Amino acid sequence: MTFTTTKDFKTTFKGYEITVPKGSKATNQTACGIDDNYRFWTGFNEITKKITGYETSGLNHDLTYYGLNIPKEYFN
Repeated sequence: MTFTTTKDFKTTFKGYEITVPKGSKATNQTACGIDDNYRFWTGFNEITKKITGYETSGLNHDLTYYGLNIPKEYFN
């Protein structure tokens, strides 16, 4: 299932200051299936490129394989 953020979410992830913009997509799909306890940010490639200056980076890798969980209160 996909979700859309209703407001900006600011956080520190792996040493990077990140703002997940309002309107960003997230999913509750995990490696083990659907888990309603999670909302992992998807579609982050443009943001990570702006932060790091690179198309692929350690930040992009960590967001892909560890995931950034956004609290439920940032969604409808």
